[in-house]
Amino acid sequence: MMKFILIFIINFYISGIYAFVPLPRAEVTANLVNNRIYFNGGWNGTLSSDFFYLDVSAPFTTNNVASMPWTDLSSIPGLIFRSGHAACINGTNIIYIGGAFIKETDSNFTSAFDITTQKWNVLVTSGNLISIERHYVHCVSSKNGIYVYGGFGVNDMIRLNVSNLIWSTFSGTLAPSVPVGYSATSLNDTSILYIGGGGSSLDKLPLYNINDNTWSLVPTSGSIIPSPRTDHGAVFIPQYNQILMFYGSSDTSIWALDTLKFVWSVASISNIGGSPTSLFSFASTLVGAYILIGFGKSNDSMGIITTNGFFLLDVSQKDNYKWVTTYDPTKQLQTFQPNLTTSTSSPPSNSSSNSSSSSNNSSDNIATIIGGIFGGLAGVILTIVVLVVKRYGHSSHPDFVTLQEKSSNQPITY
Repeated sequence: MMKFILIFIINFYISGIYAFVPLPRAEVTANLVNNRIYFNGGWNGTLSSDFFYLDVSAPFTTNNVASMPWTDLSSIPGLIFRSGHAACINGTNIIYIGGAFIKETDSNFTSAFDITTQKWNVLVTSGNLISIERHYVHCVSSKNGIYVYGGFGVNDMIRLNVSNLIWSTFSGTLAPSVPVGYSATSLNDTSILYIGGGGSSLDKLPLYNINDNTWSLVPTSGSIIPSPRTDHGAVFIPQYNQILMFYGSSDTSIWALDTLKFVWSVASISNIGGSPTSLFSFASTLVGAYILIGFGKSNDSMGIITTNGFFLLDVSQKDNYKWVTTYDPTKQLQTFQPNLTTSTSSPPSNSSSNSSSSSNNSSDNIATIIGGIFGGLAGVILTIVVLVVKRYGHSSHPDFVTLQEKSSNQPITY
């Protein structure tokens, strides 16, 4: 009898942890709201039919995706399958726009998930919409609305007025020449900076002025200008006035752009880590003192494959970044006063002492977390065993058998 009790308890515990594990995918959106990163859609040979979030209010490690604190919301009615779409936060809503096989004139072109009520809504919009797809695009939310640029075959900007749900169209001769595969970054709610897309050079970057709906080209400088980039990641760290540009199709490099002087430099990372192969069409999010990178497509010896791997870059110290595997929600970005004198940065030389220190710190943190988990598990198991034995003795019980039959130690897949 005791053997079956222990098996039931362990199975129950494991099934609780591994209840949901997201499958590999690319072209997925990620939005941080109230200590939750909401992931939507994607592509892995077919449109992904799930919707879930990662709880970033508690520590976790990226070594084992199954052990990360996931919650599946796919059962909520109203989910629309999307990939290569745009997603922006407006109030208590995440607004989802476009994607593969969805045209502007389709009724499901724009939908919203209310994080407070946990409900989906298809937004009834109006305006000068046309029968085209907005695919491989990004959006930026500002006080004036939500802006989406480009899509296959179109070089214009559309804006959704969130107060009356009316779409407007804007265009300009200095707009990005390649309307897909770019990154869009809001700079202090006054302008949107566009980087990359196809073979676009990075020595001049298109800048969209939100206030007067005009385009301009911003010249960049630096000892080296990054090569053209497509399907990369760009994360703005406002405290540092810096954009970190990650990876992209056929590229493994990481660059920093000073958004005050528009100077490029190789990102200062003190250790080796991150994706070992080129990663593209992934999600990248600033959360606390970290940048979380996940999912995407990767080039390796087997060709192009999708992944559900995650990487964590500690950006708590400006220009002294490091790859880690443990997320600490209490860690904060350093207070930093920008140096307004003109200068360029060069990558620091790697040292064995830095790598060793980072490795030892990561090992200690992981050991502490693992020890706490198993210590807590042991306490839970011991308490439940004592209660069960005390109540039922060593005889079988039909209610227990029913529960045991319903338990499972296999992950739920979709």
